[in-house]
Amino acid sequence: MKKKITAICLVASLAIMAITGASLAYFTAEDTADNVFTMKGIKVEINEEFEQGSELLPGLDINKDVYVTNTGSSDAYVRVHIAIPAALDDGDPSFAAMNNFLHFNFEKASVDDGEWSWLPEMSAGTGYRGNGVGNWNYYTTTIDGIEYAVYVVTYRTALEAGVQTATKALDKVYVDTSVDCEWVADETHEDGGYYVYEDNKGNEVTLADISADGENVQIKVFAEAAQTATFTDAYDALNTAFGNPADADYVSPWNK
Repeated sequence: MKKKITAICLVASLAIMAITGASLAYFTAEDTADNVFTMKGIKVEINEEFEQGSELLPGLDINKDVYVTNTGSSDAYVRVHIAIPAALDDGDPSFAAMNNFLHFNFEKASVDDGEWSWLPEMSAGTGYRGNGVGNWNYYTTTIDGIEYAVYVVTYRTALEAGVQTATKALDKVYVDTSVDCEWVADETHEDGGYYVYEDNKGNEVTLADISADGENVQIKVFAEAAQTATFTDAYDALNTAFGNPADADYVSPWNK
């Protein structure tokens, strides 16, 4: 699957930088992982294969495998929230705007029956039905003053204690080859100017659009786990325990 949204990192910090005189944007990435604990006996850990400090350069694939392991003592259902600054994403799961900055890929096997699902309800078969309104478990939220587009990905098979998800929720990330950056001189700016990043569709962003501190771009992943006992499926358990992202009064895990 190739989707026109930004690169995803696990509670990651993508420091967007540029070399003076360069014609292409230069990106670096740092990565940390947080564990999420829920209810007695339920504990999960996010595991990934990712080289710290990887440079995200236009057209270069960066391996970014994301798995979840049940490290608790009871069976659990799990899901992850992938949050992208809305200025880099379309901010709309119909992808009408189709921003062309950063992208991610997942493997076909990861959305097979019983594996990860990007859909808003429990289903058999593939967990991905193409781009379009209603096909994504999706919401928007504000984190540290930045608007985020959030995609919720649910693992449909219960994880036994000590077991890792059979497939990864994420495979790789990359910067679109069209991304360009330009230094704009501005005497009113404390640095004497700022970088503007532009894709081949004419979309433009600056760090002020996507960074709370003006330096680092936070691309966040949050894992949740709930017990399997007394529930019919993963969506029933997780929506009951943490709320349904489709509800108007839903509060994101970063804002609770």
